Amino acid sequence: VGRNLMKMKKWLKIALWSITSLILIIVIFGFAFYKRFVVSPPDHTFSEPRNILEDQQQDLEYLALYPDYDRSFDTQIKRDSFFSRIDHVKRRLPLSQAAFEMEVARALAFADNGHTNISAGARARRLNNIPLRVYWFKEGLYTILSMEGYEQFLGKRILSFNGIPPEELLIKMKPWYGGTVESLKARSPLYFISPEIMHAIGLSESSDSIQISIEDDNGNVQTHDVFALEEEKEIPGYWVPYWLNPYSKINNTKWKSCKSEKHNSLTIKNIYRNVHHEFINKTLYVQINDNYNTDERHLGKYLKLVSEEMKEKQPNQIVFDLRFNPGGDNYHLPWPFIRSMNDYLRDDQKCWIITGHDTFSAGLITASYAKYTLGEKAIIVGEKVGDRMQFWADGGVKMTLPNSRISPRIWTAFNDWGNGCHDLSKCFWIAYFDSFPAGNLDLDKKISLSFSDYFNGRDSVLDYIIGD
Repeated sequence: VGRNLMKMKKWLKIALWSITSLILIIVIFGFAFYKRFVVSPPDHTFSEPRNILEDQQQDLEYLALYPDYDRSFDTQIKRDSFFSRIDHVKRRLPLSQAAFEMEVARALAFADNGHTNISAGARARRLNNIPLRVYWFKEGLYTILSMEGYEQFLGKRILSFNGIPPEELLIKMKPWYGGTVESLKARSPLYFISPEIMHAIGLSESSDSIQISIEDDNGNVQTHDVFALEEEKEIPGYWVPYWLNPYSKINNTKWKSCKSEKHNSLTIKNIYRNVHHEFINKTLYVQINDNYNTDERHLGKYLKLVSEEMKEKQPNQIVFDLRFNPGGDNYHLPWPFIRSMNDYLRDDQKCWIITGHDTFSAGLITASYAKYTLGEKAIIVGEKVGDRMQFWADGGVKMTLPNSRISPRIWTAFNDWGNGCHDLSKCFWIAYFDSFPAGNLDLDKKISLSFSDYFNGRDSVLDYIIGD
């Protein structure tokens, strides 16, 4: 008995030592991970500014620290361009709020990284807006929402802002936005609706109004000066795709849509949900708009149930819709479902991956994993994704400027979903172990949503895949 007790004590000590060592390793790794990627800026110690000049000088002094923390400024050329712009702005102070905001945006844009931008939605809240909301379609830029009194713009194609066609205006705006032109295009409606932004970047003579030319139903050109209004400007929200199905927000307000709620396609009806699915005859349609769990739908659990239903109902093709997915806090959540799709589909069956300019960050990673896992079974349709396969992200601690409260985030980890991320000194450590060489997300077929289809409650992409 004594010998057995001695053995038990020995093994108990070994077990306790092993558990303690494992916990210690996890704690050390966790601490190192946190210190490496969750980078916080220093506290500022400025005194209360005496005037707008000192206000903006303090903000620029604090902003000048940004490249020391944000790793997307990963070349000397980027850093030099950033500091040169800061010096240029200092000589022009004081500026209007909008001009200062856009100068900060221009400095950040030298990182040429899609994540290293000021939130377009946050900026739209701070600056003025005209009472219209616009969206890009295959045929061009259309007004899809307006306040009462501006209904003449609803459903009309916009020919120009201040005499500049929208397509040309998009290119002119690029110096104030880092990353791809596709990502800028997705967010550009938030620039177009602000006279202050347009004036600040030299594309309007007025900071209060925008001259807009539209094409009426008879093909005639009408030009109107549209003035900014503060009334109910928050109601449609500031995530542009939500304007496509605004009814939960605009009901009982002065805002109007260009079309009836009953004329919403399957995709638009569920654009507010993080995840949705339906069986359309023998097609399984799965839509992921956010890589987040919500109170209504836990993404991973929901997709597990979809996987079980897929095996029960035996669809002959799958549509995986990621065109409105800007990312989220966990790119792993859809991976088990993607693997289940690959296990289910035969070699002669297809998964149609729908992407768009709003497919970004974790949404882009989800599309990449689907392409990599499904291989020849995957067909990518829609529009080009909103970022490159290599980008800086993760971390994301805000660096809030003390006076303007402009809050760029600090990005600390390199991602490479084209080749796999193999540089431990740069890569997000999790991605170092689980990244994969997806190559690219080039389209097999470009299909843009047409305004006529949107207006009539149809989906141009789904119609191409499964027909009527």
